[in-house]
Amino acid sequence: MSVTNRVELPAGTVSVTVAPGSMPLATLCDFAARNNPRRGFLVVSKVLGRHLPTPPAAMAGAMAALAARLDDLPGPVLVIGMAETAVALGQGVHEALARDDSLYLPSTRQQVAGEVMLRFAEPHSHAAAHLLYRPQEPELAARLAAARSLVLVDDECSTGTTLANLGRALAAQLPRLEAVRVAVLTDWSPDHDWLAAMPAPAAIVSLLQGRLEWTARPDYAPPAPPPAAAADALGSLKTHRNFGRLGVAREGWDVEPLADRLARRFAGVAGLRVLGTGEFTWPPFQLARALAARGLDVTVQATTRSPIHPGGAIDSALTFQDNYGTPVPNYLYNCAPDPERPVLVCHETQGVDPALLAALGAEAIDMTAET
Repeated sequence: MSVTNRVELPAGTVSVTVAPGSMPLATLCDFAARNNPRRGFLVVSKVLGRHLPTPPAAMAGAMAALAARLDDLPGPVLVIGMAETAVALGQGVHEALARDDSLYLPSTRQQVAGEVMLRFAEPHSHAAAHLLYRPQEPELAARLAAARSLVLVDDECSTGTTLANLGRALAAQLPRLEAVRVAVLTDWSPDHDWLAAMPAPAAIVSLLQGRLEWTARPDYAPPAPPPAAAADALGSLKTHRNFGRLGVAREGWDVEPLADRLARRFAGVAGLRVLGTGEFTWPPFQLARALAARGLDVTVQATTRSPIHPGGAIDSALTFQDNYGTPVPNYLYNCAPDPERPVLVCHETQGVDPALLAALGAEAIDMTAET
């Protein structure tokens, strides 16, 4: 039997109907007030490690549970995680599949030295442009060319438009494709007709399937959103280590020595907060999981381009400069400083905005040099 919940937000009311067989709504997500005139709410995941501080075990559990819902797909398998939100989720699903014939390739909004395989758009996003790079290693390029299955990973699905756009754009790159799976934490699409646009027979898997209905408050005046011109801004990484953008079969970096040093250093603290920056989320998650395995109380979170204002699941916000060099404002939510919980800001760039470090009393860690 379906269960309907009502969530009151400053901009209006979300009615959430959860289908039978889904994981509990309260386990997976909450809701917040979105700074967007088209839709005044946002689904805030509790297992993604993005807007909310999240134990790495909860993230790993969601990744494994989503991977377990993928049937025995013909290989090779190409797994794509959608930037920026699902980069770590996508790699976690890829790793949990534990296949010897898979390739992970996230979309990105960063320009790096490599061949752009395709560009596609996320029409209703705060950051619309996506790039996919062609793998440079011959073995990975061969897996791409021979891929018989495609798995598209995102945090949620509402209309399926972006995923269908990507599927169509990939058709020419995957001539042997036989099956497509869309894997999302929460599926809010009212029907799945958009799957027919995929270049091969397709299905969607999720941890929760449901329906959202939004009733806006007529007297609510939303804050002005960021300039629309920033939506297509791409960053540029002049020096780039391949943390996935050029394709990976299995991760080629080792967080264990860094985790050993940090665990010794912070052995007496009550806990740690590990932050990723933008798309750079999988190595920070791996570091947090390694620290938790050493007995520390750790949470994971990440900065984001997504403009949200406090309300519902979001109780505080910081705004600062993009460490990838674009004019797009970056944000960190639910970020009140805690003197008992030091903050480590992990990045792959030349640095991060000093204003972010000062606001959190945080330490920056350049993981390109540490792993």
